[in-house]
Amino acid sequence: MSDIKPQADARPPHIIGLKKPLGVVGGMGSLATAKFLQALAQKSDADTDQNHVPFITLSLPNISDQSHAISIGSNAPLGQVLARAKWLENVGCGAIAIPCHTAHFWSSEIANALTIKFISIVEVTRDFIHQHNETDIDNLRTIVLGMKATIQHKLYGNSTAGWGGAVPNVDSLQQDAARVIDDVKSGNISRARFEMALLVARTRSLKPDAIILGCSELSLASRDIFKGSDVIDPVDILVDACISWFRET
Repeated sequence: MSDIKPQADARPPHIIGLKKPLGVVGGMGSLATAKFLQALAQKSDADTDQNHVPFITLSLPNISDQSHAISIGSNAPLGQVLARAKWLENVGCGAIAIPCHTAHFWSSEIANALTIKFISIVEVTRDFIHQHNETDIDNLRTIVLGMKATIQHKLYGNSTAGWGGAVPNVDSLQQDAARVIDDVKSGNISRARFEMALLVARTRSLKPDAIILGCSELSLASRDIFKGSDVIDPVDILVDACISWFRET
């Protein structure tokens, strides 16, 4: 169900300029969106205000619970996400990014509904892993931490394939990850960061090839302390992909 009414003549051409801005569908959640935008500014390698990546963010958090919708077979969030993405397209954005993993359950439908580029956090992360490991993600011993729907529907591939017959039990890790996510969503960032450090240490004890932060709230809780390690932050990778898109247009 759409809750936004895009206007065909909504584009303000005197503001947009020659290079179209990035469109960001936010609000899933709000702090995770802010983390994405902060990283976009910090990593843009701009020496003046004018050289930063322009973006328009539509952060309307009144989107149906995505994990619950997926669990009952409902596509209610899809219409709401699409309404926001199409609004951004109509006001002149040149590409769409969504710094939320669960929304990418409908990535094909989102991409097909747009006439502009959809920069998928899942696709760019899978490409990143392939480029840096010279093998497909399904051949690695990965542990994906995130929302239940992200894990169950294997948005980041078959995370058990690379383990052979010795797949570790990660149920308790996922419970801990859910608590970190809840803490971030409720604004308890200090506790979330403390618990995140413990969670990564416990996950590393299983000796995976890669730990994928499959929820944007986990990326926020990590506070960049795991960069350059076995911890893969798809939000960070999405930021790089968005910057590359803008520089290349």
